[in-house]
Amino acid sequence: MVSVTGETTRTDRSCPPALVGPASGRAPCSLPGAVGLLRSGGGDFFDGTQARLRRKMAELTKGDLSLPILAVGWSSERFDGYNLALRLVALGYKKVYWYRGGRETWEANGLPENPAGVQDW
Repeated sequence: MVSVTGETTRTDRSCPPALVGPASGRAPCSLPGAVGLLRSGGGDFFDGTQARLRRKMAELTKGDLSLPILAVGWSSERFDGYNLALRLVALGYKKVYWYRGGRETWEANGLPENPAGVQDW
């Protein structure tokens, strides 16, 4: 797993295109293209959430474990995004990135946002 900063996201066009955020359900906006998966960042690797995440990620990635995925939470002080990244690595995804600053840093840098796309999964 690799940590990605706001500057990297802004300048590096090889940054992962697939975005997944453990949505809280309260955020009105998120990163463009992000898929909000409500309560996907807590628990452990052997719970029901992990099994559901396996199925949802297989759907989103069409089973391609080499697809780059960027996990995003609210900030570096909350561990939902980081935990989601760890869950994805445990599922076998090879190119998992964690946007350490989260949506808080994204907003502070004035980067584009879209309405949060929280999915029922």
